Amino acid sequence: MSYIKVTIKDIIDDINSRKMYLPAIQRKYVWSDLQIVRLMDSIMRGYPIGTFLLWKVKKKIVNEKEYSMYEFIKDYHERDLFNNPPAPQPFTYNSDDEYIWSLLDGQQRLTSIYISLQGSIRRKLPNKRWKNDDAFPQKELYFNLHSNYTEDDDISYEFDFLTEAEAESNKDGKLWYRVKDILKYKQEELITSLILPKGLATDTLATSNISLLHRRFVTEEIINYFEVEADSIDNVLDIFVRVNSGGTVLSKSDLLFSTIVSHWDKARDEIDKLLSEINKKGEGFKFTNDFIMRTCLYLLDMSVTLKVETFKKESVILIKNNWNKIKTSIKETVDLLVDFGFSSDNIMSYVAISPIVYYHYHGGKFDKTSKSELRKYYITAQLRQIFGAASNSALTLIRTELKKHTNSSFTLSDLYSIRFTGDRTLKYTSEDIDSLFDTYEIGAYTFMILSLLYPNLKFGQKGFHQDHMHPHTSFETEKISNLNLPDGTVISSDTISEWQRRRNTLANLQLLEGRENEEKNKTPLEEWLKKPENKGVKYLPKDISYSLSNFEEFMEKRQEIMSSELKKILIPNDQ
Repeated sequence: MSYIKVTIKDIIDDINSRKMYLPAIQRKYVWSDLQIVRLMDSIMRGYPIGTFLLWKVKKKIVNEKEYSMYEFIKDYHERDLFNNPPAPQPFTYNSDDEYIWSLLDGQQRLTSIYISLQGSIRRKLPNKRWKNDDAFPQKELYFNLHSNYTEDDDISYEFDFLTEAEAESNKDGKLWYRVKDILKYKQEELITSLILPKGLATDTLATSNISLLHRRFVTEEIINYFEVEADSIDNVLDIFVRVNSGGTVLSKSDLLFSTIVSHWDKARDEIDKLLSEINKKGEGFKFTNDFIMRTCLYLLDMSVTLKVETFKKESVILIKNNWNKIKTSIKETVDLLVDFGFSSDNIMSYVAISPIVYYHYHGGKFDKTSKSELRKYYITAQLRQIFGAASNSALTLIRTELKKHTNSSFTLSDLYSIRFTGDRTLKYTSEDIDSLFDTYEIGAYTFMILSLLYPNLKFGQKGFHQDHMHPHTSFETEKISNLNLPDGTVISSDTISEWQRRRNTLANLQLLEGRENEEKNKTPLEEWLKKPENKGVKYLPKDISYSLSNFEEFMEKRQEIMSSELKKILIPNDQ
């Protein structure tokens, strides 16, 4: 093999004319905007951007052997379009010698270039809801024509993904140019069709950058690739793994996924479809290929260590033959998690979900009693960090115990005898439960504990928020600095600091439906409790003052009530 050199525009044209695709063994597109910007800066500087490896294969062979091919992502959407679209197969051809190229190495780089020069990106804005379409504005790649190159800068040539409105603002002397437009022009057309019409003739820096942009992306042959010809996907997979096994180009699960695809051609479609479906349930999740593959091994009583040897042909065929039951068990387990109030916002361990799927796959029912126990298992496993560094060991130990109880309802106490790494257990003592109240501040863990204390809320139907009973804003230093305490003294600065920490802990938190929480907002607890509709508040201490000055007693009494209830939930009667 020898290097073949082409321009970036040539490669773009090959993708657009459907001469180049991605094989099913490739992983998903994962690059960040920063990685794309760094790549563009490297191209502008004239730095090498690595070689590419292309598989040249006849269309006839692809059709006969039913190899799955995928198109490049053009308009990436973090929520709705993050998987490569399937190619229009079977391929049509006029001659047995007609071929396509399939990219074996360089997918992330070439996809980034393609999106930058042909498409757009939509990533979720911070503090916006995942289901809100407006949270994903369409952005295209722009280049600041007033970029000043200096060797000392980490990134000299300024690129950014912007909306059209952002690009037109031209703040701070920046002159944004949409990168994809540079492909329209031939070298001799730059001055007459671009520089003069845009009024850049006297802007030396902009003119220089425009010319450089055109050379790098249109005229210079900076893409270097090797070409491999092979008819067998097994031979191609061997090349693929060899190329990608060094460094950190691909993760273990990515390589293993490639192995699965070599034995089960539709695996990628099936797994992508399942992931798309379960990740859209409820408020959204972030399940991955890794979770699906490990869970498949787990359900079928195979080793959960992710090694290439694990995914031999017979193992993959076993997964394929049981796929319908596997995916049904996974989907119904995710439905259960939605009922429990979980989403990507409050899940700390996806690995801990696999034992629930195992229980259900092997005949376990999601009846009322089992649901209650499964909720306790999943929350306890995360709180006690059972699936830490030795997650494979934890999975195997739990599976061994579950095999003894496959025909009965799930009971958490059946797993109490297991000793995990670090002498961890799923069992809580009275002291453990008391310590929860000073261990966690508002977040995923406090939500889990509160969900145990509010088991009858319809989490799957409404969004529930963690609400501060004494409002968070009430503890601002300027508001509380002159507060008189019940003993007649003025609150000290040390007490203020301590209360500001404790306001975020369990004893000052409750679960409220989102609308109720917004209505309550900054209302002092004492006033909020006077409303008739709030008379049934759970875990409310009786016969004490609910004024902020009595915060210390309120926290002490409420912790006693909540702790007592948690002990009833988490500590069996016979313990």
